[in-house]
Amino acid sequence: PGVGEKLANVLAHWEQTCDPALEKDLIARAGATLVTRDHDAYPELLRQIHDPPLCLYVQGSLEALRRSRGGISIVGSRRTTRYGVKMAEHLAMGAAYAGWPVVSGLARGIDTTVHRAVVRAGGCTVAVLGGGLAEIYPGENVELGRHMIELGGALVSEFPMRQRPDKRTFPMRNRIISGMTLGTVVVEAGARSGSLITANQALDQGRQVFAVPGRADTPQARGCHALIKDGAKLVECFQDIAEEFAQLPGISGSETGGSQAEKPAQNTDSPPDELQLPDLERTLLAFLGDDEVAIDDIMHGVDATPGEVLSALLMLEMRHLVRQLPGRRVVRVGPERTH
Repeated sequence: PGVGEKLANVLAHWEQTCDPALEKDLIARAGATLVTRDHDAYPELLRQIHDPPLCLYVQGSLEALRRSRGGISIVGSRRTTRYGVKMAEHLAMGAAYAGWPVVSGLARGIDTTVHRAVVRAGGCTVAVLGGGLAEIYPGENVELGRHMIELGGALVSEFPMRQRPDKRTFPMRNRIISGMTLGTVVVEAGARSGSLITANQALDQGRQVFAVPGRADTPQARGCHALIKDGAKLVECFQDIAEEFAQLPGISGSETGGSQAEKPAQNTDSPPDELQLPDLERTLLAFLGDDEVAIDDIMHGVDATPGEVLSALLMLEMRHLVRQLPGRRVVRVGPERTH
């Protein structure tokens, strides 16, 4: 009952349309792993949704899947504005600096912007595909996917290796994007955008939904404004997201890659000379001086690892002592003296 003769016939004669030996061979040749629900790398939060995938095809780091429980999903329209791209980069890089894994869909537009921004920041990002691992769409993102894997990220799909994406598979993959992480951020979305499907699925899964406001006369902002009207948290910077989860049990630096971003920041209402900043943060403030400085130049000029520099910069930004600018540049905005 409820299946129908056509589908019942396919199920009864499944061997005519499925070749397990060929599928195993494709998985092996791709260097992928088949992760079932009882595998320890299966995303913990994904197990909790009402229809978790039976298995996931994973190319890249299994650790990225384990860490996704302390991450955030960022999605948006395929048709972007300059403002939307800027905000997607700002939020994605902020998450990467804090050590949060970032999940998106590798689609054109905001998704691609998000993955590229995390890669530039040296962070961990996971792409959930709307087709099989052998059918990455769009094709121009194949190289981006390789870079993501090289930096400890992963490509994930619930579909067989050669399953081509279509209008049915994309909504199915959206529940995985929202289900893997603590919450979903929508950067730009039209009134009928697929990103709204992801946001609604996040709500159904009991996850937090965030939305970036846009111009009132921009079609790409209508979906986000509708979400905000319905109770989504308005987001202007990554700190807005981090603060939402700061008090959750089990969300700590060790969950999200060793960052201190989720720890309560010191009281920035105190006079600057009373702030007891860590040595690296004081060093960065001294290095910045009064001029805009490229983040890459800071990494070369300071005796610390890139991850430590990015994490310290985020903490300074959360203390309102530095400000991130477009083009991976930062500027000091705090007082002249800090002890």
